[in-house]
Amino acid sequence: MELLTYVFVANIFLTFIDATIGYYAAPAIAALAGSDQEEAEGSVRGIRSLLSFVVALYMFFNCLAFFDRTPWLLYLTTAVLVVDVTAQLVIIRKVTGARGR
Repeated sequence: MELLTYVFVANIFLTFIDATIGYYAAPAIAALAGSDQEEAEGSVRGIRSLLSFVVALYMFFNCLAFFDRTPWLLYLTTAVLVVDVTAQLVIIRKVTGARGR
C-alpha cells in the first residue's frame, strides 16, 4: 500500500473523530457567545447542523485528493482536520475549565 492510502484512511478516522468532538463541543462553543439558555439551545442546533456540512466538505476533499492522486491536497486536508480537532479540544477545555467542571 502507498503512503497516500494510509493518509486517506487516517483522514476518514480523523473526520469521524472531528464529528464526534464537534457534536459534543457544540454546547461549549455556544457558551462562548454568552447568550441566555433559549438562545444557546438554538445555537447548539445550528452548530450541529453546520457540522454535517463541514464533515461532507472534509470527505469531499479527502476523496478528491486521494482518487485524483493529489498528495498536497490530501496532506492539506489532514492538516486542517488536525487543527480543527485541536481547536475544538482547546475550546472545550477552556470553557469547562472556567466553569469548574
